[in-house]
Amino acid sequence: MFFLYPPTFFWDFAIAMLVTFSLCITLGCIVWIRRKSACPLRKLLVSGVAAMSTLIGLLVLYGTFIEPQIITVTERSIDLPVTEPLTIAVVSDMHVGPFKGSRFMKRLVRTINNTLPDIVLLVGDYVYNEDAVLSYLDPLGDILASVGVFGVLGNHDQGQYATILGTRYFTFNQGEDIADALESLGIRMLRNEHEVLSIGLDSLAIAGIDDLWTADADLDAALADIPAGSPIILLSHNPTVIDELPAKDIDLVVSGHTHGGQIRLPFIGPLIALPIGISQDYDQGIFAIDDDTTLAITRGAGETWARSRLFAWPEVLLLTVQ
Repeated sequence: MFFLYPPTFFWDFAIAMLVTFSLCITLGCIVWIRRKSACPLRKLLVSGVAAMSTLIGLLVLYGTFIEPQIITVTERSIDLPVTEPLTIAVVSDMHVGPFKGSRFMKRLVRTINNTLPDIVLLVGDYVYNEDAVLSYLDPLGDILASVGVFGVLGNHDQGQYATILGTRYFTFNQGEDIADALESLGIRMLRNEHEVLSIGLDSLAIAGIDDLWTADADLDAALADIPAGSPIILLSHNPTVIDELPAKDIDLVVSGHTHGGQIRLPFIGPLIALPIGISQDYDQGIFAIDDDTTLAITRGAGETWARSRLFAWPEVLLLTVQ
């Protein structure tokens, strides 16, 4: 297990070593420049190495201790065939555990409530691993949404993991415990089922499935008997579900799972391959799957593996339906 999913101290040690190495390189370059009467070109090169080393160290510190705490709200407009305006807040991948606890979750819920949502969609991966303290999720019970709060489970919740190289393996499935805990907080968990809502004069179906990496996902069951003509929002933690959509029209698919890459560079994107079975272009944001179906992927709020995010700020994705 250690080699499949190293404990958090492994990553903390790696981060500390990287920062220390960067600091040593920078100090070494400064000492060399002060003591050596080398040619100006050589001093310029050494100064460049020092600057690069300092920048790397600062980026590691920023990505480890600052960016993962910056909760952003990303506002996007989408189309749904309803007559009433709607505000839908989407949150995923909280991964409570060693990196995120109750204090962060309270801040996250305050951010959600400040958007004044009609509907809140929670699309899985509430925990980091099977050792997570489920009481860290209690602040989710304070979410205020005029219509309701709906959720599905993710791969971490159901004991399905991937190594940093993409190999999948499984451990203890605590999906039942997590679903029960969230239901007790007033969150409607959709486990291969749907709920039909009345929005003004319209109806709106919200369907949800268990994680695709498990044998429990049943898309047909989730969509069965939805009234004809009702717009459908499908919650699936993994966006790979777009390859399995049935003939029934799905207006909006809402997913997480990608973390937006978690570690990104400008103009390059994610540094590590996303654990999805579709194009790597589906990392975050809004995508038109066809003329009738939109895919919305949030980069989530928490972290796995290292406690770092870089240019992939924790996010509440706010979808506005005009």
